[in-house]
Amino acid sequence: MISSDTSGSRYLALNCAEERIQVVLGSPCEVMFSEEILCPGQSIRHLPTAIARALGVPSMGAAELSGIACVRGPGSFTGLRIAHAAMHGLSRPHAIPMAGLQYPQILAAQAEPFVGGTELWILTYARKGQVYIQGFKAGMPLAPVRPLPVPRAYELLQSRPADIFLLGSGLRKNPELSALPKATALPQFLDTPLPSILLAAACAAEYSSRAPQPLYLRKSDAEDNLESIASSRGIPAAEARKHIPDFE
Repeated sequence: MISSDTSGSRYLALNCAEERIQVVLGSPCEVMFSEEILCPGQSIRHLPTAIARALGVPSMGAAELSGIACVRGPGSFTGLRIAHAAMHGLSRPHAIPMAGLQYPQILAAQAEPFVGGTELWILTYARKGQVYIQGFKAGMPLAPVRPLPVPRAYELLQSRPADIFLLGSGLRKNPELSALPKATALPQFLDTPLPSILLAAACAAEYSSRAPQPLYLRKSDAEDNLESIASSRGIPAAEARKHIPDFE
């Protein structure tokens, strides 16, 4: 692992886990560039130009970066792939170290000043009536993040023994979760990492020459709809399935 404690180092942080893409450039001392774009399903159009703008502000080349950190998930299947591809494409020619960031952990760190030692549950939108859910207490995870159908997530949160705080896009898409007894929903502006929080996570990350793997916790929509997609293109579903490895 490569240390990231040099104050003069510059790190690039990428986040395409949800509908807003984020590109942040800076050092442990300051945010030098930050851009956030609401572009559902369009990260491939906007991420490369946002990265170019980030590197253009201090007139630096990619080779001068001390590291590139990418939110590895969970989140949008396509968004995660695009962000990781961009990170690897920038890193490979210049041997720039890479790091992966856990999305719920970043949101939990951001919300900690608002919750103190109370349990905090991060719920992000996972489509198809599901949320990605993970609990934290004093900044430490209570269990690994996992996808759950909304009714099961409701039951899990309802079973908690004390008052809890809730945060994330999963609440906005599923209002019934915000109506849980003993639960307080935090303000929506905390659903997206602030630039300083995303950069702090990047600066504190462990870097390596090996690319981190995206954190996929559910099948892509293409896999779930494989039969209809294959049929529309005149391809037998069994043949199409050979080109998509089983999701684990």
